[in-house]
Amino acid sequence: MVDEMGQHFRFHLVYDGPALEEHRMDVRALAPALLAMGDLVERANLILNGEQVKVSVDVHASFKSGSFGIDMDLAQSLWQKVLDLAGSHPAATMATICGLLGLSAKDAVVGVIQVIRWLRGRGVTRIEPLENGLVRLFVDNDYLDTEERVVKLVQDYKLRKALEGVIADPLEREGITSVSTVEDKKVAVHIERQESGYFRAPAPQDEALSEDTYTASLQVLNLAFQDGNKWRFTEGGGSTFHAVVLDEAFLKRVQLNQEQFSKDDIIRATVRRIQKVTKDGLRADYEVLQVLEHRSATPKVQLKMSFGPEA
Repeated sequence: MVDEMGQHFRFHLVYDGPALEEHRMDVRALAPALLAMGDLVERANLILNGEQVKVSVDVHASFKSGSFGIDMDLAQSLWQKVLDLAGSHPAATMATICGLLGLSAKDAVVGVIQVIRWLRGRGVTRIEPLENGLVRLFVDNDYLDTEERVVKLVQDYKLRKALEGVIADPLEREGITSVSTVEDKKVAVHIERQESGYFRAPAPQDEALSEDTYTASLQVLNLAFQDGNKWRFTEGGGSTFHAVVLDEAFLKRVQLNQEQFSKDDIIRATVRRIQKVTKDGLRADYEVLQVLEHRSATPKVQLKMSFGPEA
């Protein structure tokens, strides 16, 4: 059900199977699924509308023979209408978001759920842009047309993890065999247990952002004598990082005891830093390319030396 302004959208989320014949669902399955649904809608809204339009997800439990159903009431803030009236880019309504996610059957949108079901765990080999915001996804010679916005949602790791919590996690519990969404008493989407694996979020790929090389003085906190192990350094200020030492000549001198380290010794080195976006956020990897100087951390005492009377 959609209101006139498009800011509210209601549908029925139904879990079915032998375990639910008495209209009961284990709270250990239900609570994470409901939280995941909230995360799913909030993440999609953030991707499509940014920070300015907020959403809320309310739950009303209801019952149907042989299943456990939950009425999901999704709402957006009135700030959406302010943005629209101000002439900025129109915000995606709640109905639009649910359509793009594939939770709604209205407007015949090929949404996230439909794309994932079509992929069946296969990787996209090519994306071809079409007109009017549409794209064509290829898996070898097989293809599917959808919206560019849907592809953006499908590629988002946090959204995929939330969808996993709504679909895959409950379906892999004993006694739950299907999950559906029902809109205006019509089934919009129906997923069986044997499809649950398709909705597991794939491992995200790290995305390289930048790479820079610089010279720095590093204090050695921990040494690693096995090949490939990382040393631990600090540049001061309390922050530490691990780095692979790639200077083979320096490592050989260390192995032959030609370079001997005491606690907190300092090296001056050429360092390469690679910044990446990962599933956990921004990460920096470090490599020590060349050790230019090695010195003791013990400070020197300034000697006042006199070599005779001044002229």
